[in-house]
Amino acid sequence: MVLVDTHAHLLPFWDDGADRWDTALGMLRAAEEDEIGAVVCTPHILSPKDMEHEDALWVRYEELVGRSAEAGLKVKIHMGSELFAHPGIDLKRRIATPAQNGRYFLVEFPMGSMPDFVLKGFFTQIGKEYTPVIAHPERYARIIQNPREAMILVEKGALLQINAGSLLGVFGGAIKETAVKLLDANLVHMVASDAHDLKARPLRLQPAFTVVAEKYGREKAQRLFADNPARILRGEDVIADPPRPIEEAPKRGFWQRLEIMTKK
Repeated sequence: MVLVDTHAHLLPFWDDGADRWDTALGMLRAAEEDEIGAVVCTPHILSPKDMEHEDALWVRYEELVGRSAEAGLKVKIHMGSELFAHPGIDLKRRIATPAQNGRYFLVEFPMGSMPDFVLKGFFTQIGKEYTPVIAHPERYARIIQNPREAMILVEKGALLQINAGSLLGVFGGAIKETAVKLLDANLVHMVASDAHDLKARPLRLQPAFTVVAEKYGREKAQRLFADNPARILRGEDVIADPPRPIEEAPKRGFWQRLEIMTKK
């Protein structure tokens, strides 16, 4: 089975991803060893001003493709971006949609705060012809505090993409727990590496694939790591199970917890 990674910061000299060409090629080599057959370059686009560099980013992408071929690597490399949600987001640009599918786009929100007016404005402006794929929802403070918020995003028409590293505890226990809750509720539509480097956040999916396959079955794992990401690149409908309610354990205050701990 060939895995597909729709979120990786491979282009050197742009954001907090690959810091040089050797790093980018090393990440692609790791992807090939991990049986990843296709990967999308998703440089951060934080503002309309960043989009003015689209042509330069495209040249850098083509150079990466050329260097990869010279190195004998077989991973198919696509171009896209990770768009920061902001007014005036331009989805008609070439790099706005992964592999230029013209339908889906990868978007992120502020980690610490996602005000209601931001969400409302965002879903109002994108129109019906585009579908947002929300990057790493399990890392947003608002969803960690109340995972049911993720259900609202899906009900509004968004797809959710969690990070492979989140399932492995790379970002901490609270984020791992949130990722599992989203999976339990059938709110996750794909898993991606969100790779940035060779060690801390590598371009690898197999360890997380194993976690999902063991808990939810190989069929679901294949859907999240291979089938749906490939459908995204082709602009096709993704396959999703009906969402299920997220069950939250009752929150206990300090004195209630103390009473339970000291009961004989």
